Amino acid sequence: MGVIRLNVLTLTNEFEEESFGGAGTAVTGMLYMLDRSGVQQTVIMPRSDWIVPGWTVRGQHIKVLGLPRNPHYFGYLGMIKADVIRREFPELSREWDLIHIHAINFTHLAYALSKGFIPILYSVYSFLRKELEDPPEPLLQAQFKIQEELLMRCQRIQLISQSERNYLAGHFPQYLAKTMVLPLGISLPAERWQQEKGDEFLYVGRLLDYKGIEDLIMATYLIRQSGRIIHLNIIGKGPDSYVEKLKQLVQLINLRTYVHFHGWKPTSEVKRWMGRAAGLIVPSRREAYGLVALEGMAMGTPLIASRAGGLAELVSHSCALTFEAGNVQQLSEVLMLALNNPSLLRLLAAPARERALTFEWEQLAPRYLTVLEQMKQ
Repeated sequence: MGVIRLNVLTLTNEFEEESFGGAGTAVTGMLYMLDRSGVQQTVIMPRSDWIVPGWTVRGQHIKVLGLPRNPHYFGYLGMIKADVIRREFPELSREWDLIHIHAINFTHLAYALSKGFIPILYSVYSFLRKELEDPPEPLLQAQFKIQEELLMRCQRIQLISQSERNYLAGHFPQYLAKTMVLPLGISLPAERWQQEKGDEFLYVGRLLDYKGIEDLIMATYLIRQSGRIIHLNIIGKGPDSYVEKLKQLVQLINLRTYVHFHGWKPTSEVKRWMGRAAGLIVPSRREAYGLVALEGMAMGTPLIASRAGGLAELVSHSCALTFEAGNVQQLSEVLMLALNNPSLLRLLAAPARERALTFEWEQLAPRYLTVLEQMKQ
């Protein structure tokens, strides 16, 4: 891979220690991939555990400015206070080759530092209005409008799946000319799947309504009604009210012996769970991408996944057991198939791993570098 000379300002909520999910994992992998390619990167990010701001160095060419999560730096809607940042860190007001923004709370800062002539690349991990189903709450509507203004004002838009591009085409076709689809990558895991129990399945991800966790619990219930033993481990966190709703559902249908909530776990521990599960289940009703599925596939963990949005672009029946998103009966049927045919799961896991390896960051690097070079020019 060739080395390119670029100075990029990256604005993100998640990187390394502040990585809380798929987006954080993706940003971390992306920044290190660009670092290995010789891209000079300055990263601004919040730090939950810091009291004062500070600079650190990562990799070969990554300088990171950590900002304490407090009202001095973060204002209304969690927006970074651009005037404070520019005053306290005048070195940021320089002629960057481009500004790469990953989260809408940096929009005012991106506009201020761009000065109207430094190009802005916006990586969109989800359309908020679509993901949250457009509720009327004023604070959420304000965030939707911030994102949509950023779509208008940035010079290039990165979408992570064709499904997301279809949404853009239907709602903001005027921006298609500056949009490209660039998938997210994964780092090759050292861990490999070694199943321990044939009846223990795993869910990993945020605990949110559209992730299909209720569907998964009800499918588990249908299997128990048939007399089969199945155990479901759920790793992840979400709003307290929704987590409590899920736990009450499990109690109501008498599945406490079979469905277990483990809360948030660090990446290393998540990989240990993936490595010993009978299968990883991704039951999303909507999905912009499917990074958890890719990470499981790369480990060789058998996969059961819905055909939802961008997830359907990563996973097919040739490398996983799939079902119609939101269809509890179909999900229970493929779970029963997995229980009855563990050899089928293992057979599908091999091509799944081969497909996942094509999304390794080094494989995707030339496409990303081409975009950055074009923006510089």
